[in-house]
Amino acid sequence: MKKQFLTMAVLALLALGVSAAEPAAAPVPAGMPQSYPWTFINLQFFPEAPSDAGVTETYGVKVGAPISAGEAPVNGVEASVLWAGSDEVNGLQCSLITCQAEEVTGIQFSLVNMSVKVCGLQLGIVNFADDETFQIGLLNFVENGPVFCLPIVNFNF
Repeated sequence: MKKQFLTMAVLALLALGVSAAEPAAAPVPAGMPQSYPWTFINLQFFPEAPSDAGVTETYGVKVGAPISAGEAPVNGVEASVLWAGSDEVNGLQCSLITCQAEEVTGIQFSLVNMSVKVCGLQLGIVNFADDETFQIGLLNFVENGPVFCLPIVNFNF
């Protein structure tokens, strides 16, 4: 009886070990978009805490208490206390201090806004963009625009 119980316990542990092993992620071919797991509500404390928050696509609200960042897109609202820094935002990206993104389709609202491309509006005290943008703020910088720096309003389409 003891031998049967011991054999069953060893087999159960082996089965658990095999089922816990994760398969290796297949590399993404060139030209294909990256695929991310997704969630409705994403709470993040720092760029790597929790570890999966930066690589989980958000369809809803991503909250940074105090910082949010990551490579996965945010579709909805990214709101943070100090710094909102997701690479791609489709919707509203807002923070008390700084918003930073590669591409924003929608609105960036913060004291300091930084982005490469904004298909929408940057609203803040100081706004930086490389390419497309419409900015309202005290100082507005568009690196590749017709005028590099303008007060109050600057744009490049």
